[in-house]
Amino acid sequence: MLNRRFFIKFVIFPISLVTMGHAPWGQWQVYRMRHMLLLSVIEDEKSYPFSKQIIESLEKTLPEARARPARARGYRRVYNLLSTDQMPLAVLSKDIAISLLYGTGVFSDFSPVSMNIVYDFGEMVLIARPKMPDSHTWRIADALIRSEKFVPSINNTEIPLHNGAKIRFMNMPIPAEPKELEESKKKESIY
Repeated sequence: MLNRRFFIKFVIFPISLVTMGHAPWGQWQVYRMRHMLLLSVIEDEKSYPFSKQIIESLEKTLPEARARPARARGYRRVYNLLSTDQMPLAVLSKDIAISLLYGTGVFSDFSPVSMNIVYDFGEMVLIARPKMPDSHTWRIADALIRSEKFVPSINNTEIPLHNGAKIRFMNMPIPAEPKELEESKKKESIY
């Protein structure tokens, strides 16, 4: 006859440890760290196809970024991902981005989210959280300029230009990386 304690200790417990060790949430964090994800939203119909065009250009001029598209179902999810710094970059229509910045329009149910323009494509914008390192946004802006696929538009919106992108558009050298980032690069390669 099988002893219950033996069964729990030597069969059920090890199986539960193995299954907990393979949960996908930890790997999603690693994936986000290794790839530059450009967030778009299904409700903004132009954002996803345009993000794929940006990624195509970045693959040629900044392949080490390993850029990938990420698409949210709705504006609520976009707000949650950006306001909590889970996603640092987003591709949105200019009017949607302004709504996000001020908490108006489609984002009227939410508080404003501080965002900066990395690259203004005219009708579409690539925006980033202000916390994103200047060296990152400098590299992204530089790669998009070198791709010659996109002509930067004059920033005629209320959304401020990210400092790193501003430095690149002024043809100044790349800013120094934050010390924490330099230390993490020694351990592992990230864009």
